[in-house]
Amino acid sequence: MDMRALAKQLKTKQLSPAKVIFDFGSERWVFDSPQVVEANMMGNKIFQVIGNFSVEKDDETEDLKLIVEKTGCSMEEAKKALKEHGDVAEAILHLMN
Repeated sequence: MDMRALAKQLKTKQLSPAKVIFDFGSERWVFDSPQVVEANMMGNKIFQVIGNFSVEKDDETEDLKLIVEKTGCSMEEAKKALKEHGDVAEAILHLMN
């Protein structure tokens, strides 16, 4: 079977979600503005996700919540400070100044 015939048989559809998250329990893969293709193959839906993603780990999420709680900053500001300073205490001190 050639690819064109297969594509017709799959009945594909392009989707445009704002975000796709794969949650593995202890970590999450977060795709911002991904390209998603939905295909129907013999009654089963198949999704292909294309794009860059970041990995969020539970311990990192707890660190971010602590930074937000102590400083009153946004989650995005907390992420940026933690990335720049690499340490929760340093990020908090930076944001408080």
